[in-house]
Amino acid sequence: MMRTPMVAWLVGVSLLSGALGHGTYQKLFPNGDKVMRNGEAWPAVGHMSPGYTPDKNPFGLAFSAAGHEWTTQLCQEDSDGDGQTNGLELGDPLCEWTPGSIPARTEDISHPGFSDSVTAAADTGAASAPGASGTVLP
Repeated sequence: MMRTPMVAWLVGVSLLSGALGHGTYQKLFPNGDKVMRNGEAWPAVGHMSPGYTPDKNPFGLAFSAAGHEWTTQLCQEDSDGDGQTNGLELGDPLCEWTPGSIPARTEDISHPGFSDSVTAAADTGAASAPGASGTVLP
């Protein structure tokens, strides 16, 4: 008889911890709280839906692989293959942002995990990954 309340409690704690985790992760990359996809706010930036799901999108997988840190490599990557670096999409085209600082751009933030979401912001090309917008390949 005690099992049902315990299972319900564990499920509730699990869901709550997943929801709380998004706010924590949002602070670990630029404009994490401003990411949009097709006009919709996307608080669970690393996941396949705007709310918590266990399935991660390409940016979520890359962010996990980077140890949940905003690294120069993660910034320069184009996780979703849309031709724009993660840094450009998240407002840090020069990959200079550090946690707690204000990104170079705070508007027109697109989603680095879905190729149907791109920013209209100009790419300086200074931090672009090979093959990304603004990069001249040999």
